[in-house]
Amino acid sequence: MKDATLVSTDVLLEKPKKFVHEVLRMPDGQEIDWYYVHSTPSVMVVPVTAEGNVILVKQYRHNLKRDTLELPAGVTEEGEDPRDAALRELVEETGHVMAEGGEIQPLGPYYSLPSETNKYVHFYLASPVVSAGAPQGDTEIEKYFDMSVVVMPFDEAISALGRTIHGLETLGGLLLAQQALEARR
Repeated sequence: MKDATLVSTDVLLEKPKKFVHEVLRMPDGQEIDWYYVHSTPSVMVVPVTAEGNVILVKQYRHNLKRDTLELPAGVTEEGEDPRDAALRELVEETGHVMAEGGEIQPLGPYYSLPSETNKYVHFYLASPVVSAGAPQGDTEIEKYFDMSVVVMPFDEAISALGRTIHGLETLGGLLLAQQALEARR
């Protein structure tokens, strides 16, 4: 596919997520349809308290028809630094902020589901964090998500992978944070 020629691009749906249809001409002349979700860069933050607890978000995901346990995450706004977006999402979704002397450590950027989207996620470890009040939520859609904050020991969250935590982004974020926390010791 790397040597394909782009014949046409159509945006099937602009918002809330951009769905794109492209027609590609393969080197042998065959034309194929390619569909993907175009996404702005996003962030996911692993908030850890001084006591070693991780702050998760429980929310109902309509496409799954179930509640999920996830790390706070969201898209970057136009021109927004990913680090700033991570701090914004932290307070919006959990009501937590960095503690005095805390550090937000980049854990790296990774593609998420590269076969179906161009979504690029910047992961961060935020520690220690403290509660600053109730989650604020965003002004667009989070008010409909039935979100709540779940606090659990970090090791318990690792043990919950595949049991009560099923999202690959959350799994990846927790494992990246575990590696970073072990390197600090």
